[in-house]
Amino acid sequence: MGQEAEVSGTVTNMEGDTLTGASVQVVGSVIGAVTGIDGHFQLGVPPGRIRLLASYIGYENFDTTLDVSNTDREIDLHIMMTESFVDMGEVIVYGRRASGQAQALRLQQSAITQQTVIHSELFNKYPDITLAETVQRMPGVTITRNRGEGELVQVRGLPEQYTAISLNGQRLPAVQPEADRAGSLDIIQSNLVEQVRVIKARSADMDADAIGGTVDFRIRQPERQFEVLVQGGAGTNFGFDRADDVNTGIAQGAVVLNSELSDEQVYGLLAGSFFRHARGNRMQRYDYGEDGVTGRSISRVRPVDTDRITSKTGLIGAVELRPSIYNRLRLSYNYSAIDEDVYMRETNFGAIDSGFENRITSRWTEERRLNMVALEVENNFAKTQLSYALSFASTGERLINRQRAYNLVESGPSPEYTEEEYRNLTPFDTKYADQEIPRQSTEQQNLDLEEDIAIGGINLTRYLNVARTSFLRVGARYRIKERNYQEFFVRDDNPGAGSVQGGAFANLGGEDPLVEQPDLSDGPNYFAGEKIAAAYLMFVRNWNAKLSTSTGLRYEYTDIDYELTQSGLADSSSYSDLFPSFNITYRIRRDRQFRFAYYSAIARVPYSTLVPTADFRERRQARIDVFSVGNTDVDPTYSNNFDLVFERYGRNDGLISIGAYAKFLENPTVRTATYESVNFQPTFGYSLVNTENARLLGFELGFYQNLAFLNQGLRFLNLNGNLNFNRYRLENNSSEGSTLAQAPRRSANLSLVYSNPKQRLNLVLAGNYRSSTLDHLQDGQPVWINAVISLDLAADYELFKEISAYARLNNATDHRSERYIGKPDEDDSLLLSTTNYGIWGVVGLRWRPE
Repeated sequence: MGQEAEVSGTVTNMEGDTLTGASVQVVGSVIGAVTGIDGHFQLGVPPGRIRLLASYIGYENFDTTLDVSNTDREIDLHIMMTESFVDMGEVIVYGRRASGQAQALRLQQSAITQQTVIHSELFNKYPDITLAETVQRMPGVTITRNRGEGELVQVRGLPEQYTAISLNGQRLPAVQPEADRAGSLDIIQSNLVEQVRVIKARSADMDADAIGGTVDFRIRQPERQFEVLVQGGAGTNFGFDRADDVNTGIAQGAVVLNSELSDEQVYGLLAGSFFRHARGNRMQRYDYGEDGVTGRSISRVRPVDTDRITSKTGLIGAVELRPSIYNRLRLSYNYSAIDEDVYMRETNFGAIDSGFENRITSRWTEERRLNMVALEVENNFAKTQLSYALSFASTGERLINRQRAYNLVESGPSPEYTEEEYRNLTPFDTKYADQEIPRQSTEQQNLDLEEDIAIGGINLTRYLNVARTSFLRVGARYRIKERNYQEFFVRDDNPGAGSVQGGAFANLGGEDPLVEQPDLSDGPNYFAGEKIAAAYLMFVRNWNAKLSTSTGLRYEYTDIDYELTQSGLADSSSYSDLFPSFNITYRIRRDRQFRFAYYSAIARVPYSTLVPTADFRERRQARIDVFSVGNTDVDPTYSNNFDLVFERYGRNDGLISIGAYAKFLENPTVRTATYESVNFQPTFGYSLVNTENARLLGFELGFYQNLAFLNQGLRFLNLNGNLNFNRYRLENNSSEGSTLAQAPRRSANLSLVYSNPKQRLNLVLAGNYRSSTLDHLQDGQPVWINAVISLDLAADYELFKEISAYARLNNATDHRSERYIGKPDEDDSLLLSTTNYGIWGVVGLRWRPE
C-alpha cells in the first residue's frame, strides 16, 4: 500500500472571503479537518478513489471525487462554496488544535441539542485553576466555592446535585460523604482540559439524571499535529497565615507532549500538571440561643484560623489507533490527586459575661484521588456508524489521623468586653492570659471513602440519506456505582497532660496519634450500590434547509441496595421510568436560529442518604464537626423541562444567545441541619428531605463579541459575559421569598479580553457575581449565603518566539463569604459566620515551540 498523499487548500465563498471552521472530510472515514482563520485546510488521504465532502453552516455542500495514485504526494484543492440554508447534521471532524474556539462555535451551532461549547484556546487565557472556575463563565452556569476556590457547578439555577458531570462523556463518581450527588471539580486542573460542553437540553442518547443539564469535560486527546508545551510559575498568597512552619508560596507547572507514533496510524499524548498552594483563612462564627440559631443575642463567639497546604497533581495519557480510514480506537487514562495538610486553631468563647473558653487545635492530612480508564471505539461504514465505550473510574477520600485537642475552662472570672470587642475576638485572644488551660480531651479520627463507577455503552447509527443529514440511532448503557465507607474514631477523656498557656494552642505536631495503626472495620461502616440499565431510540431529521428535529424515548431501570457492616442490616429497592425528549432547530438564516426543547429528567436519591443511621454522631464528613444523617423516606425528584433559545452567530467568532426556560419539579429536596453540642463543641447533622413541588422560570443572556463593529481601533477587544435570572415558586407557598435551597436567583459574569498579536499581548479582566442563596434549614431556620463578587486578572506576553511570560491575580476583591439566619439584605437577619480567603497571584514562563 502506498503512503498517504497530502491534500491542502483553502475554502472560500463566492466573493472570495475565507471561511473559518468549515469541515472537509473523506466520506465514510474518520479522516477530516477544519479550516483555520485563513480558510486553509490540510489532511492526509490514502491512495485510491476517495470522495471529499466540504460543509459549512449556511452553505451548500461541496462534493467531489479524487483519484489518488500511489505516486501522489501533494494535491492542491481550492473549494468555493455557494450560500444556502443547508445544514449537515452530524459531521465527524478532527484537527482540534488548528480550529480552536472557531470550531467550538461551529459544533455548538450544528449540535442536535442546545449547548454551549468553549475551547481551551479561549479559557486558557483566564486565571482559572479548577474546572468549576472555567465553566462559571458560560451562560446558565454558576458555581459554589470551597475555601475560596470553585468546586461545584450549578446549571440553570438549580442545586448542584441536579447537574450531571462527565469526563469525555463518561460519568464521574463523587468524592464526598455528604448526602448529595454533586461532583467536586476542584480535583481536575483546567490546563489538562481541551474543551468544555454545557448541554442544557437532553436528547434520548444522554443519561436522564440531568435536570439542570450536563457538563462534559474533554481532556486533551492525541492529534495529528506535533505539540510540545512546558510551563512553570511561582507566586504567593496574601491570605491569613499564623503558622511559622508553613511556606505560603505557590508553585505551578505543566508539560504536554503530543506526537505521531507510527506512520500516521498511531498517535500518543502525555500531559502532566502540578499546583501547590499554601493558603490560610480567617473565619468568625456566632451562635444564637441554645441551638445556634434561635434568639437574638449571641451565645457564643467562635473565631477560627486555618492554614492549608494543598498540592494538586494531574496526569493524562492517551493512545489513538487508526488502522484504516473507517475505524478509530482510543485508550485514555486520567489521574488526578489532591493532598492537603491542614492546621486549624479555634477558640470558643461563651456568652459575653461568661468565663467559658474552649481552645481547640486540629491537625490532619487529607487525600483525594481520581483514576479513570476509558476505551472508545468507532467504526464507520457506508450508511452506518457503530460506536461503543467502556470506562472505569475510581475515587477515594482519606482523612489520615485527624487529631483534635480540647483545652477547656468551663467557668471563671470573665473580662469586661464591649459588644464590639466581644464580636471581634480572635483565636489568639484569651480570658486567661496569666494561667494555663488544662487539656480536657484528645480525639483521633480516620475516614476512608471509596466510590467506583463502571460504564459500558453501545450506539448504532443508521443514516437515512447520502448526505447523512437524517438518521436513526439506538443504543444501550449499563452503569454500576459502588460506595464503601469506613471510619475510625477514638477519644481520650483523661489525657493527663497537654495544658497550654492562655492564648496558645496545643502542638499536635509533637504528639503521637492515640492509635498508630487504627482499624477502620469497627466503625459505622456501610456498603451501597446502584445499578442503572438504559436503552433508547432516537430519530433525527433535517426536514428542509431551515428545520431540523430530534425525537426520542429513553428507558432506565434503577436498582439500589445497601448493607451495614456491623449489624448486617440490608435492604434494596428498584424502579423504572420512561423519559421522552424532543428538540427542534429552526434557522432563520445561516447565522441565526431558534431552538426549542422538551425533555423529562430525574434526580435520584443519593444512596448514602438511603442508608439509615442509628445515632446522630455517625458518618463523619471531611468538614469538621459535621455528620451525614440517613433518611430512608426520601423520594427521587422528577422534572418536566421546557427551553427556548435564540442564537446569533457573528463574525470573528461572535455569539449572542437569549434563552428562556421553565422547569416543573416533583419532590425536590432540601438539606436540613440539626444542632447538637458534642464535647462542648457545636456539631451539626445534615440530612436530605423532600419539600413541596416547585416551579422554576428562568432567563439567560450570553454573548461573546469582538468590539470592531463599534470602531476598527477596538478590533483587539472582546467582551464576553452572561446574565441569568431565576424565579422560583414552591407549591402551596405564595410567599415572594419561597425558593429552592442552593439555587441562586441571579448570577452574571463579564470579561474584557484584549488580544493583540502585533504587540504579542493578551490581557483579561474577569468579574463574577452570584446573588444571595438559601443554603439549608437549620433547626427550622433558613440559613442564607451572601451575594459574592469576585474579580480575577490575567496577562500573557510573548517575550521571544515560542516563549511567553504570564501573570495571574485571583480573588482581587477578597470578597467575604458570609452566612446569615434569614436573607442577608433584610434588617432582622443575623450574621452566623464571615470568612476571608485573601488575594493570591502567580507569575511564570511558557515554552511552546511551533
